[in-house]
Amino acid sequence: MTQEARPGDLQYADARNRIESEVERYARQSGRTDLELPKFVFEKGETRFEFLPAEIPQEKILDSLGIIKNHLEHIRVHTLDPGYVVFQSLGSNLYDTKGFLAGIKFKFVSITDNCRIEITRSGNFDQSELQICLELFQFFNPATEERDPTKRLEKLGVTVFAPETPPENIWGPIAGYDSIKKEVEECLLLPARHMSVFEGVARLTRGEGSMNLPGAILFEGPPGVGKTTIARLAASAAGLPLIYVPVENILSKFYGQSAQNLAAIFDNSALFERGILFLDEIDSLATSRESGLFEATRRVLSVLLRKIDGLDRAGGLLTVGATNRAEDLDHALLSRFDQILRFPLPNEQERASIFRSYAGHLGPDALATLGRESEGLSGRTIQDICESAERRWARQLIEKKQALSVPEPETYIRTLREKRATEA
Repeated sequence: MTQEARPGDLQYADARNRIESEVERYARQSGRTDLELPKFVFEKGETRFEFLPAEIPQEKILDSLGIIKNHLEHIRVHTLDPGYVVFQSLGSNLYDTKGFLAGIKFKFVSITDNCRIEITRSGNFDQSELQICLELFQFFNPATEERDPTKRLEKLGVTVFAPETPPENIWGPIAGYDSIKKEVEECLLLPARHMSVFEGVARLTRGEGSMNLPGAILFEGPPGVGKTTIARLAASAAGLPLIYVPVENILSKFYGQSAQNLAAIFDNSALFERGILFLDEIDSLATSRESGLFEATRRVLSVLLRKIDGLDRAGGLLTVGATNRAEDLDHALLSRFDQILRFPLPNEQERASIFRSYAGHLGPDALATLGRESEGLSGRTIQDICESAERRWARQLIEKKQALSVPEPETYIRTLREKRATEA
C-alpha cells in the first residue's frame, strides 16, 4: 500500500545526511569508534532503516517499546513470536481508517545468530520517526563505560571548572554588588560549607526530614554584570566543581536532540557527589508556553522541569540558571527556582569602585568623574574601557619612545566619553 506524503515528511537525502551526522557525533562522544553506519535506503516507495546489534535481549525489546512510545502515541503489537517481534504505529488519528495499517513498523529479529533491527514505512520518515531510529541505534550500541564525569561532560561540550583555592577575599575580582554577594553567600556558599547547620535549623523548626537547601537558583540581570564570574567564585569558595553549560552546546538543529543533550548533561553532572550546574542563557531553552512553542522546544522544557524538580532532582547538584530576560521564561520553570537573585547594573559608587579595581593608580577625583559619567554601563563594559585605555597609552609610549608609565586619568576619561558617543 502506498502511503500519501505527509506535511512533516523528510526528504530522503536530508534524512540520510542527518543519520550520518548523528552517528558520527555519537561515535565521537560515546567512544564507539567501531560503529558502522546503519543501512538506510528508499526502494519501491518504502524507506528502510536497518542495523545489526550484537544481541537483542527480551528486556531490551520492552525498553525499545518505551522509546517508541515517547514519540508515537498509538502503537500495537503486530507480531510477538520467539525471535521475531514487530510493533506498528496506527497513526495519530484512530478514527481515520485510511491507511490504518500502513504506519511505521519496528522489527526485532533474532531467530539466528545474526540479529537485525529493521524499521520500515511506506513513503518517507518524519522527524519523530527518524529520531526513534537514532535513539534505538544508540540504545543497542551503548557508549563505552567512561566513569569520569568530567570527561563525559567534556564530550558533550561542557566545561567543568575544578574548585581552586580561594583567596582570603573570595570576591576580590568583583567590585561593588555587596547585596548580591550577601545573597549568594546565604543561598549558595554557606549551605555548601555548613550543610549540617542549615539542615539542623530546618529540623528544629519544621520537624525531622525537613530540608532548607536550595536545589535551583536563578541569576537574572543584563549582560556583563558578573553572573557567571560570581557563580565561579562561589563554587571555588565552596570547594565545588562548576559545570558550565553554554546554551549553544545543548541546542541542536535536529529534532529531539536538544532534549536528549540536556538530559545527558544533567545525568552526567549528577555523577559528582556535589556540584553546581550553571546553565547560561536559560531563556533560550525555556521560553514561555504562552508565546507558542515548537514541539522540540516543548520537549526541552519538559526535561528541564523534570530534572530540577521532583523525583529526578539530583540530591548533591545545585542548578543555577542565568538569564537576561526572566520575563520570557515559562511560568512553570520560574516556580521551580527556590530563589531568584536580581543583578542590577552598578550604581555610581560601584562603577567608581570597578574602575579602581582595573586602574588602581587613579585618584579620587578621576574615579568620581568616571563613576558619574559611566551611568548605565556594566562591569564588563567598564573593564573593556580600561583595557582599551591601556592599549591606547601603550601605543603612545611606543610612538613617542617614552619610558614605561601608567596611563594618565585623561586617557580613561577620553576613552569612556568616546565609548558613550558611539552609543548615542
